Amino acid sequence: MTSTCANAASQIEQPITVFESPVLTEWIDYNGHMNDACYVVAFSESVEGFMSKIDLHEAFRSEHSVSIYTLQSMVSYLQEVSEGENLIVRAQLLESDTKKLRLFLTMSHADSGDTLATMETLLLHMDMKNHRAAPFLPHTQSLVDKIQAAHDTLDTPDNVGQAIRLKRPK
Repeated sequence: MTSTCANAASQIEQPITVFESPVLTEWIDYNGHMNDACYVVAFSESVEGFMSKIDLHEAFRSEHSVSIYTLQSMVSYLQEVSEGENLIVRAQLLESDTKKLRLFLTMSHADSGDTLATMETLLLHMDMKNHRAAPFLPHTQSLVDKIQAAHDTLDTPDNVGQAIRLKRPK
């Protein structure tokens, strides 16, 4: 089996590009910029892109009756983006074990490089026959381990682990 990760081994030393797209017309809201829910749509597509990097693509999921479920996500909206502007999302694997992935996604403007939004998400590997959490299959675990080892050397992004709160004067 050819590994997507192995084919892009030199790319795992940095956050991995997992999604690229222009801002679609249907993503624009009444304020004339990308709707907040559509940032999440792009991030969801980015999770799919990361899954492909660890060979959890549709054919593998179907053949082995496995999938990934989202347990928790936190989105930070940093800048507006308009119709037709180009997006790029990169993924950094913050933590992993035999069943879970903690992934940090950074959405940037593909032309200016400005950070538009981030999403930190906790993902769970599932056995779809039993609808239960299950360890990654050996091939998947091997790819996760390679990416994790490379990403352990990266700096932690500034807004990792941020809670929602109002800043109150003391």
